[in-house]
Amino acid sequence: MAKGIKTGGRRKGTPNKVSGTVKEMITQVISKELESLPNLMTKLEPKEKLDAIVKLIPYLIPKASREDEQIKTPAERQNELVSHIVRQMNINKAKQSNSG
Repeated sequence: MAKGIKTGGRRKGTPNKVSGTVKEMITQVISKELESLPNLMTKLEPKEKLDAIVKLIPYLIPKASREDEQIKTPAERQNELVSHIVRQMNINKAKQSNSG
C-alpha cells in the first residue's frame, strides 16, 4: 500500500453494511421495549420508578451547554448594568476632576 493512497476496501463514503444491519436490529429491539415501557412503569415501586425516570432523563432532555449555564435572570442583568453605569460615571467624574 502506497503511503496516503487507498488501495483496497470500501470506497470513500460507502456505508459499512454489517454496522448498518446491526444498528437496524438494535433499533427494532429497543422500539419494541419502548412500547412496553409504560406498562412496566406501572408495575414499579415509587422509588424504582423514580430511579428509572432519572436514568432516562439524559436521553430525553439534552444537557445544558456552558452557554445555557451562563443565562442570567433579568435582575442579574439589571445589577450588572447598574454597576457598569456607576463605574463609568466614576471614571468620567475622575477624568473631569483631573482635567479641571
